[in-house]
Amino acid sequence: MASWCTVSVVDPDGRTHSLDVLADSSYDAAHLFYTHAKAYRGSGLRIPTPETIFEVTAKGKVHTVPGSKLRAWILKERTQRKGPQGYLFGKRPLMD
Repeated sequence: MASWCTVSVVDPDGRTHSLDVLADSSYDAAHLFYTHAKAYRGSGLRIPTPETIFEVTAKGKVHTVPGSKLRAWILKERTQRKGPQGYLFGKRPLMD
């Protein structure tokens, strides 16, 4: 079941950027952050890389998602999700 999460990343200049998303998991939340940063370049968010560390806060707990593991998760989910859910997930970008 989806819940609201806050995803935060620290850019190379030391500034923290955060985004609230409605997600099914910490990896889903990190992927939504990546999708938003890539689609809305004027938002001021730098596009995360596999070296980026995402901090996802949900229900009072902080989860860490390394960019390299997020990339692997995206590739796995693209092969496993089927039907409308798979179609919509496939519209999200891959991590470069």
